[in-house]
Amino acid sequence: MITARMTAGRRIATSLAVAALAFGVTSCGAINQQSTTDQYNASDGIHVDVANAEVRNLMFVANTDDSKARLIGSVVNDSDSAVSVQIKAGSAAAVSIDVPANQVVKLEDDKNEKVISSLGVKPGEHAETTFTAAGENVNFSVPVVDGTLAEYRDFVPGGYDSTTTEHLKPVEHESTSGH
Repeated sequence: MITARMTAGRRIATSLAVAALAFGVTSCGAINQQSTTDQYNASDGIHVDVANAEVRNLMFVANTDDSKARLIGSVVNDSDSAVSVQIKAGSAAAVSIDVPANQVVKLEDDKNEKVISSLGVKPGEHAETTFTAAGENVNFSVPVVDGTLAEYRDFVPGGYDSTTTEHLKPVEHESTSGH
């Protein structure tokens, strides 16, 4: 004979089991960080702020470690006065980027081209770089790329040298497996 007390007990036990199952299935977010909440720079270059300047998606483009390297990216100035940013990497002389008040300087534009002589860092590595503006210094590691990716080929100082990436082309080999 099933009594009301037994039915209530079963309902409570069933409810607790369902709650435990739901907690077990959904609680991973309680102890693990959600990757969708991570903010990151979805680009190849770096983002760094120095004084009133916001340097965005900055990287060096070069053929080899002993060649010239061009800076690409943007420098944003949201302030009401002009700012000058000096960028120095390795033993090469610093380059200066002057940004008028409330303006953006895009380094990909030919009129804003900035080149560092003999960067001394191979493509695929990072160049330790110092950013200076308004007496403030920030050190940051900046990626160095070459013309492997077509979107950077136009920015390689002196032109893209296809021999630097020849080895990356697929080569057909005769199959010995019989398939």
